[in-house]
Amino acid sequence: MAFPSKPEPAKNGWINRSIERFKAWAYSRQPIPNQQDFDVTEGVDGVRFSIKKKLLPPEPKREHREFHIEAAGSKKLRVFNGTLFGRLPTGFSANDDPVFEITARADGSPLQSGDKVYAKITWNRTVPYLGDTVNSITTRTIEAAAAVPADDLQTVTRHYQLATITLPASNVPIVSQTRWGPIDDLPGTGRWNYTMNSASTSAQTDYWDLIYTNKGKQAGGVTDLAPSYESIQMAGTCGWTRFVQDGTNLKIFLRGCVINSIGQITYMGPESVLFNKPVVCETTVDVLVGLRLDGTQLQGQYKTITVNASATASPEWRNLIPLTASGTTIDVS
Repeated sequence: MAFPSKPEPAKNGWINRSIERFKAWAYSRQPIPNQQDFDVTEGVDGVRFSIKKKLLPPEPKREHREFHIEAAGSKKLRVFNGTLFGRLPTGFSANDDPVFEITARADGSPLQSGDKVYAKITWNRTVPYLGDTVNSITTRTIEAAAAVPADDLQTVTRHYQLATITLPASNVPIVSQTRWGPIDDLPGTGRWNYTMNSASTSAQTDYWDLIYTNKGKQAGGVTDLAPSYESIQMAGTCGWTRFVQDGTNLKIFLRGCVINSIGQITYMGPESVLFNKPVVCETTVDVLVGLRLDGTQLQGQYKTITVNASATASPEWRNLIPLTASGTTIDVS
């Protein structure tokens, strides 16, 4: 808006009155700006007033997909919220307040071009019997490294690659993201049953231990059962046994069963008779182990034994047959 130039005793006073006239004109049309919001210019045709261009408000935060990754400065990444098996990973905050940042590799070294960003979980295989998978996850993290670590199915450490970064001369990462959340797949195991079924007369060393090794060891206690087998199957001469004495007979009944990788019994077979024989009662027997002639007595030495066990030898000599000493009779009549 321009006003004609007029000679005034005090030029600044004329400008101030013009501003007031401009405010009065605009009052009914829009909120009145402050005086510092005007640009005032003077030309040959008068003085011009214009409202300064206001800065635009910051762009509202976009709604990102879960685990959206973007650059946040020199060798720095910003990762937005996502769910990893039903919960936020370590270091993440509700509503991205603050936003999780990656400033170094998992081993503490600086980020480098070609690094991978991945999600990592560790799963406790001793899952509660209700199958509470969410609470069986012991760690949830988002990390970066030169390469995504290999999964360890024995300890159930799983990795999910999210992105690859490139560092240009400015060191501000360029992100190539290939996966977003949520991540909720269930860690898998082997598919076959390991059979504990041996007719060996010696003690077997294979075992099933969900706590120590997650699945146990094969014969010899060396080779891990996991991840080759999903469950353990006890059959044949192995399984759940029941002992009953029936009269003079001892009966042993057996049920085969299958236990899965989280300790649940998934099969229990019918009973079969594994043993049905008379019970041997404990008794002792004296066995003759030595003979000698002692004066007028033929003596024997015995060793007392117990069925299925050898007792200490008895050192006493016992009389067996009384003897009459022989002699010569002389008739002197």
